[in-house]
Amino acid sequence: MTAHDRDEIRRLRLLKNEQVFRDHNNRRVAFEKDSADADEPVPFVCECGDSACIEGIELTVGEYTRAHSAPNRFTVKPDHVFPDVERVAERAERFWVVEKLVIEMGAPT
Repeated sequence: MTAHDRDEIRRLRLLKNEQVFRDHNNRRVAFEKDSADADEPVPFVCECGDSACIEGIELTVGEYTRAHSAPNRFTVKPDHVFPDVERVAERAERFWVVEKLVIEMGAPT
């Protein structure tokens, strides 16, 4: 296995981890849209690529929706960034938004 193959496997694993957390958070948004105060922060799960990370972050439903304006954007705890595969697109006090540099099978965004 080449170094490129290992890097590709790592990128795909990170993306899979992030997508699982995002799917969980999307279900939370669906539940909260009807019941939460629009300005009240809601607990979400950090969407970083670290499969061991189960830390929480708080965003309003509107902040979460805006942060996910593109399919390659994820909300994470500050500093939960993998700079070799993503860049910080936005910094807020409670959360950061990262943008994947590669979203699927090595295809550029």
